Amino acid sequence: MTTPAEYAPLSEALAGLDALTRITERVLAGWPEHRDFLAMRFSGCDAEHLAFCESVARSLLAIAGDGLDRYADGYRWTCERMLEEDYHFQLTGEYRYRTFREVQDGLGLDAAYMTRYTDGLLLSQLLWVNQARALHLYVTGFLGAVREGESLLEVGPGHGLLLALAVERARARITGWDVSDGSVASTREALARLGHTACLRRQDLHRAPATERFDHVVASELLEHVDEPEAALRRLRDLVRPGGRLFVNIPVNSPAPDHINLWRTPEEVSAYVREAGLEVLTEAVFPMTGCTEEEARATASTLSCVLICRA
Repeated sequence: MTTPAEYAPLSEALAGLDALTRITERVLAGWPEHRDFLAMRFSGCDAEHLAFCESVARSLLAIAGDGLDRYADGYRWTCERMLEEDYHFQLTGEYRYRTFREVQDGLGLDAAYMTRYTDGLLLSQLLWVNQARALHLYVTGFLGAVREGESLLEVGPGHGLLLALAVERARARITGWDVSDGSVASTREALARLGHTACLRRQDLHRAPATERFDHVVASELLEHVDEPEAALRRLRDLVRPGGRLFVNIPVNSPAPDHINLWRTPEEVSAYVREAGLEVLTEAVFPMTGCTEEEARATASTLSCVLICRA
């Protein structure tokens, strides 16, 4: 794994990247101990990836508005919850909860908890390298092939960043579904701060009308949260028009407070997707900050598995 001596100072890594610098400085104002992690995350990144991150950072600043301190606090709080779950995972080899009901009973999942958690996850899309590289592939490899006038659905948009990028970069008819009224409201607010709109509604994936079809469907970091993930993936497949595409992002060995479905290798994820009757067009694996893929596999550390599929 990478050691502190192997990466450049954070200020050097982010030279000339004003939006990124503003976000990292705000995080470090309340969490100075996080500097080494952020230096490791951005050191050695190529110019294309850093330029992409800077564009995402500008979107995040627009979403945060004058509440960036709140998002920075949510990011630290979320990281601390993740570390608690990682400790449990390293001790037991399993996630803490096995069903969504157990998550609800164990965490409560009230509005205050979910707001703080979602705030933290929004910044993680930029500040965790596996998340940012998955997002980069989503934009270049998935949204880049969406044609004008086509339809795109995201199931579980949460903080709204992926849906906002779809509105911004694809001239398509954009829809978002979530089972939570609060999540729908958060997504709508994020889009509004960016000057965007989309068709958003509270919708249970399993109860969606059987006749609904879309040219493109997005399920990013969704399937690790749901009961009966095999049935959920088949339902996602059925929402895609013949010849259409599905974007799936599933983390491996990724303990989090509300993760209930554990995949241990990228090969398990790939087999799971193919067994649902999907043709895999693109497949990529992105290790967590500080790890190579080989190191992450050897230590059961987080890998983001991204697959672009055709129905």
